[in-house]
Amino acid sequence: MPPVQLFFLCSALAILPLAWVKGGHPERAGVALFIAAYVAAPFLEGFRIGETMPAIAVEDLIILSVLIWLALKHDRWWLLLASAAQSLNVLSHVALMVTPELTAREAIGAQWVFGLVSLYALFSGILERRLSGERAASPALSRTPAPQT
Repeated sequence: MPPVQLFFLCSALAILPLAWVKGGHPERAGVALFIAAYVAAPFLEGFRIGETMPAIAVEDLIILSVLIWLALKHDRWWLLLASAAQSLNVLSHVALMVTPELTAREAIGAQWVFGLVSLYALFSGILERRLSGERAASPALSRTPAPQT
């Protein structure tokens, strides 16, 4: 496994559960979106036309649409950063289609980098929510509920 892929995997395994537990509703939506994309990707990678993977390109376009919708719905700056990174990810698919000297390996490397930016934008969203004093979407796992009187 290449070091970049290993770093991506370790980052995802650390950030996604943390974002689910410590994040608000937009962060949870981001976690669900990223997990759905990670689960669907192996099934979509097999369909190729030359160097391009159109099913992955459509998946990335759907992710971009959902991130933009979340950015318009919620007041979170990390969604703007994740949407920008995802738009560059979609553009890497376009570049692969229109530039004959570009290889799939180079495009996938760029997509990993843009995916890491989106993932760490989600992580910074957790920090932003915590610094602003906003409550998490779920109570902390270690706290016991207050007794009812």
